[in-house]
Amino acid sequence: MRKTFVILLSVLGSVVNAQQLPQFRQFILAPSVYNPAAMAFHKQSSISLSGRWQMSGFGYEPRTLVLHGQTLLKKKVKTVFNPGSRIQRDYTPVAKNRKIILRHFVGGQVVSDNYGAFRFLDINGNYALNVPINADWKGSIGVRAGLRNNTFIASQGVVLNVLDPQMVYAGGDETYDAFLSGNQRSLSFSGALGIGLNNKRWFFSASMMHGGIPNFGQKTISYFDPRLHWNASLGYNIPIRSGLEIHPALLVKKMGAAPYSFEFSTLATINYIFWAGFNYHHGSSAGIMAGLEVSGNLKIGYALDFITNRLNQFSNGGHEIFLSYGF
Repeated sequence: MRKTFVILLSVLGSVVNAQQLPQFRQFILAPSVYNPAAMAFHKQSSISLSGRWQMSGFGYEPRTLVLHGQTLLKKKVKTVFNPGSRIQRDYTPVAKNRKIILRHFVGGQVVSDNYGAFRFLDINGNYALNVPINADWKGSIGVRAGLRNNTFIASQGVVLNVLDPQMVYAGGDETYDAFLSGNQRSLSFSGALGIGLNNKRWFFSASMMHGGIPNFGQKTISYFDPRLHWNASLGYNIPIRSGLEIHPALLVKKMGAAPYSFEFSTLATINYIFWAGFNYHHGSSAGIMAGLEVSGNLKIGYALDFITNRLNQFSNGGHEIFLSYGF
């Protein structure tokens, strides 16, 4: 049987198998994107937006937007007073000393990812529980649950004609024709489980995402195949002098039969307002990043990377922005 050579779909197929999760260079600034338990690393309530444009100039390149937020649940302190007293003074009871104080974090995440003819929209809710281990170390567990909608846009899939490669494809390849006649939209459950460990200097994060979650809705044939992803990160805060700190971090990712992915990033913060650093993704890219704290609440970051493999002949690199507002 004659085979139809798939031009764009073959390239995008490798992207689908290797990238079913968002790829961000400034992962130090937004660890909860990869692990819901990482919400417990920061007590401040915040809402953040991360946007990344990979392999610019390649055509149909991956574009990702992630909107995520979190807050720490706090108990209201009741004020007790005697309405019959002539002198009213508020009385706030002293909290009892407890050996273990649990902290609960809730949040959400919306991911929009476009890569060639494939798109998905992921909407999730997050929860994390922070548990003190001793005076310095704290552990956390997190869970994420939601829905993912996968879509294939046939008009953006370019294939060769079976009889004449110069002509527009008009059918004839059994595999691709079956793909087009199948379910080109799939709604499924998505989720993640994660753990974290941190103190004032170190943090460790590990999670698994999107694995073994059955399709939701009609039992139709779907060519979308979400896989189980594993990721782990390790970071350290190195104080140099007052107002100057270095933050190196390593991120490791794994999916199915795909090879391990290794990323290394280092940020230097100056006067707790400016930061700058570099990122290296083994076998893929290298780049620089910088940002600043515009006010006590607003942070802005930007990253630029360059392709280090053979795709650099077709791509001008990637761009990434990061916006965060704390309250």
